[in-house]
Amino acid sequence: MTSKLLHLPKNRHGRDFVVGDIHFKTTDLHRGLQALGFDRTTDRLIAVGDVIDRGPGVLDGLKLLGEPWFFSVQGNHERMLIDAYQANPQARYSAHGAGWWMTIAEDSKGMIIDKLRSLPIAIQIESDSGAVGVVHADVPAGMPWLTFVSQLDNSAIEDIALWGRDRIVKHYREGVPGVWRVCTGHTWIPRPLRLGNVLALDITGGADGSLAIYSVQEDKIYIEGVATTIDQAECLTEQLQALEARAATLKTTVNGNKLIEAQLMAAELDSVAKRVNSMWQEVRAGVEEQQRLTNALHGLSLATGERRSAKLDELCARHADSQIEGLLRRLLG
Repeated sequence: MTSKLLHLPKNRHGRDFVVGDIHFKTTDLHRGLQALGFDRTTDRLIAVGDVIDRGPGVLDGLKLLGEPWFFSVQGNHERMLIDAYQANPQARYSAHGAGWWMTIAEDSKGMIIDKLRSLPIAIQIESDSGAVGVVHADVPAGMPWLTFVSQLDNSAIEDIALWGRDRIVKHYREGVPGVWRVCTGHTWIPRPLRLGNVLALDITGGADGSLAIYSVQEDKIYIEGVATTIDQAECLTEQLQALEARAATLKTTVNGNKLIEAQLMAAELDSVAKRVNSMWQEVRAGVEEQQRLTNALHGLSLATGERRSAKLDELCARHADSQIEGLLRRLLG
């Protein structure tokens, strides 16, 4: 493993959360953490990079980098600032939302750059369910996680880690082999997306809106404390596969007349079955909500004038303070 990989052992005293691109939107960040009951004494927060630029919370965002409970990979925005400073420390750099840099005292800039330069390219978090990888942009398609982190000194691999968009743009669903989950940011999407075992978390791109925060222990993505459905069909498939595997093991155990082991396996099987049923209920609720939205959009498309405006307001009120409301206003308002 290279120094560009930070390894975080299991958090045995608290929880781990991974947040999408912060972009100095620290008010939104703290609101989301508060909704989750984040405990700075035991919990850890891991960012997918792009902590800096665009947002208003400059000092608070820089302070995050020194907090013992906060960890982040390097994003392309950190890299652009590092490269600009390295090329000319006196340059009045303000590209890509970095106007804040010109407000920083000259004698503080070197210290900030050193901190940003020290950020790893990838983080690996250990959990009871398996390893969770964190990288800003992407992992090369088809490349196992261990191969990826062992080749971070390769500039081509590092470029994909910082700038890659193919997985989301081309909607690759194969995931990353050799790791339980991989959390990414960089590419803006209207809501959290799951592609295989990869979770895409940048739902604001530094613009208005709440941040997506992934709970490692729960395997859920939250927006302001409310769990979202991150492609529950994928999760359901995983649980069904686990159910089938345990059923096969139980059958073998029963055939071997191992009564105690069979009872333990039956209890595990029952637990998995309950989780599958719970997830199915969530999937069904999500499908029903999507159908209601489709029906409402169809009705809206047929309306005109004041009736159309009234229906749009009604639909936006139903989805108030959500990504859907924002999209409706931008597209139809």
